[in-house]
Formats: sequence, C-alpha cells, structure tokens
Amino acid sequence: MTNVFLAPVDAPNFEDSIRTPIDLDAIEDRPEALNSTDRVRLWGTPPGTRNRSNFEKMQTGDVVLFCEGDSYVGSGRVETTFEDDEGWASANVWDDSESTLLYTLSDFRAVSVPRSAVNRIFEYSDSYSPQGLMRVADGKVSNDPAAIELALEQYSEKHG
Repeated sequence: MTNVFLAPVDAPNFEDSIRTPIDLDAIEDRPEALNSTDRVRLWGTPPGTRNRSNFEKMQTGDVVLFCEGDSYVGSGRVETTFEDDEGWASANVWDDSESTLLYTLSDFRAVSVPRSAVNRIFEYSDSYSPQGLMRVADGKVSNDPAAIELALEQYSEKHG
C-alpha cells in the first residue's frame, strides 16, 4: 500500500530544492545516495522520535503533500531516502537546516489548495497543521493516493 505523508515547508528552502531541482553538478562531494543523478528535488526533516519513525516508513512511490501556512503547495513521490549525518544538505543546499533525514522526489506537482480542504480528505480538523513529517494513518486514506494527487491538481486548476 502506498503511504501518504504531510510535510511542512518554509518558502526559501522549498523554492530552492523542490520547486526548482538542484543541479548536483554544481555541488562537490555529494552523498553517495545522489551519485546516480545530476538534478534532484530534495527535502528532509529534522531528527526526532516521531520524524524518524515516519521517515523509516517511507518507501519508493509514497506520496508527500507539502504544507506552507494555510495552503498545500505541492505533491511528489518519494524516490530515495537517506540520512545526512555529515550535514551535506545544510552546508550545500539549505541555510543551516537541521534536517538530516532526507528524501528525493519525483513527479512533483505544484498546487494551491487550502489546508482545510486537504484536512477534510483525511478527516482532520480544518485548522490541523502538520508539525514535522506526518504519515496519514491507513484508515484515513480512503482514496487511492493517485486520486488524491489528481483532486489537488484539479482543485488548483479550477481555483488557482
């Protein structure tokens, strides 16, 4: 079964590493997990018990929905996951980020959907906001994740 994750974002880092893929040819000493690609969309979460537990459940093909403020601003599919114990991403991609549990994404789609609308899909309160990497419980994912992605995209097109 495909997992669905919710992840908070901050604008500058999200813009620099998700909306715009990172050109790895311009960065030296990249992690081994990134050796097979020249451009990558990369995100991560800081270490912590709950973040680690959710990160360890991530699998290739899982869906990540990105929340910024009162809106969901994108979705993507997990490609690879790896730990950045050396702080490579903080030093080369983001400004002093504490995120060391990293994942790359494929099939990124920019969307603009009110947080409350997405929350209703998963039966969360309208005001719920993910604090760190959150895995949506299996019982709350009643639609195929591809259908969820399509619904977000269609909402964005209709209301964007």
